[in-house]
Amino acid sequence: MSRERVAITRVVEQRLDEALQRAVGLLGDLGEIVPRNSRVLIKPNFVFAPTDRGITHPELVEAVVRLVTETHPKEIVIAEGSADNYTTQSFRFQGTYRTAARYGARVVDLNVEEGVKTPVPEELGRPYIMLPRAVVESDVFISLPVFKLWGSSPLSLSLKNLIGLYGGRYYGYNKDSDERGQELSFYGLPGEVGKELGAHKPTVAQSICALNSVVETDLAIIDALEGGDGAGNFLRLDTLIAGRNPVATDTVALKMTGLEAGDYDIPRLCSERGLGPCRLEEIEVVGERVANVSFDLHRLRDNVLEMPLPFCLRLLSTGELLQIHRALRLYDFLPRDAQPPAERDDLLEVLDDTLGADHYFGRALAQCNKYVRELLQLIIDQGGTSGDMAEIEEAFCEHWGQSGLYYMPSARTLMRLGLAYAVDSAARNYYLLPEGMVAAAEGL
Repeated sequence: MSRERVAITRVVEQRLDEALQRAVGLLGDLGEIVPRNSRVLIKPNFVFAPTDRGITHPELVEAVVRLVTETHPKEIVIAEGSADNYTTQSFRFQGTYRTAARYGARVVDLNVEEGVKTPVPEELGRPYIMLPRAVVESDVFISLPVFKLWGSSPLSLSLKNLIGLYGGRYYGYNKDSDERGQELSFYGLPGEVGKELGAHKPTVAQSICALNSVVETDLAIIDALEGGDGAGNFLRLDTLIAGRNPVATDTVALKMTGLEAGDYDIPRLCSERGLGPCRLEEIEVVGERVANVSFDLHRLRDNVLEMPLPFCLRLLSTGELLQIHRALRLYDFLPRDAQPPAERDDLLEVLDDTLGADHYFGRALAQCNKYVRELLQLIIDQGGTSGDMAEIEEAFCEHWGQSGLYYMPSARTLMRLGLAYAVDSAARNYYLLPEGMVAAAEGL
């Protein structure tokens, strides 16, 4: 009996299309997943926008649309039913209309879409679901969830992403709309609180399993470009997790955070209902090894200031890596005539060996002026995944003065010596430090 396959790929130097093509290619022929002349519905997770709570990156939505066009589908639909605000606002903030215009796709608000009464297995607590017509009429369903913590589930992944199919027209704009609308007269306009059984009832696991029982996900691509704690803190991971079975795909994603899918109601119930395996040994993981891309998202709740040196280096572009190599020669940490390796992986290895050598951080800091050290201390005090590069710059300049005269040269020095790493984020940019940097700074 063949096992479900899940692919993990890394995004290098923002080449998202390449990582996406590798991930899908590892699952099989794209033409088999998305047959020619099919109606394709792409469902991102735009719970509401703008937000720092974790929604699908618009770059991934566009990359998937662009990839799907290669199969010459009859129609591409980008569809979502946002919670707590109007989906059309989410589409605008996420650039969905621009993407649709570029590729001839159609944009559908599932909150206002007409529903088709669709029977649900009796054991799942509701007799039917009013499925949006656009979903019912699609031939291929592609789910683009986000890699983030969510309630007690504990991650919001492929299975949960379908909850946006409980359209506001019938179920309200919030999981508790049916109750809030009765209790609070101001809660929603008439027709926005829903008259059907709420989207989280009778239990969250049952409601999500019900949807996944009647809507088959043909391709799930988990957006782990950043991992989030669901409360506004993120870590750049540059990873995609893709599979043709949502239970298996979620099982692998959960394992990446150190969790077992079988310990949680949603994947366990879906697996018990025959929707897919929730044990890693029943799944074939291809591409990157789980151990190489793992990170405990719960750490984000306490801020993450330091990460392993190889992790930090991989965040950088090759151009930035070459700048570090050049600085190491200028500061005599490498021979002056040392040539940088032509291949990125070889360059990473050289830098990891040099920056990771005993006492490197202390020796490098000894060559830094007081402004550089002050900036480093500010990063230690205010940096990490809960920090903000702009706020650190503002605080530094408030004390020392002009940004271009003091802050910019200090930031360049830290980065060219590999002592601090500027990380880009959809919500806010921040600084990470390599492991051991805080101890080295304290030792000066």
